[in-house]
Amino acid sequence: MSTNVCPLCDDPEPVLPVEAGESKVDGLLTHRDCLLRVVLGGIGHLENHSFWCVGMHDPDGGRTARQSGIEVAAWVRAHGVESAVGRG
Repeated sequence: MSTNVCPLCDDPEPVLPVEAGESKVDGLLTHRDCLLRVVLGGIGHLENHSFWCVGMHDPDGGRTARQSGIEVAAWVRAHGVESAVGRG
C-alpha cells in the first residue's frame, strides 16, 4: 500500500494504488478524482456556478475537497467531460 497522502485534498488516508492518478504533485501520488477536480472545478462549480462560485465563493459546494473530487468524477461519468468544459 502506498504511504503517500494526496496533496490535492484533505483526506489523511494514503492514496491507494487503484485510486492513484498518473501524475504526481511535489513527488506525491494523487487521487485521479482530485486531479479531475483541479482541472474541471469542484462539484459546486459544475452543479451551479453562479450560486457556489460567484455567490458563495465555494466551488466545492460545501463538500470537502476529496468528496467534491469523488462527485466531480461521478458527474463526468453521467454527463461527459465535454459538458463540464462548457460550464462557467
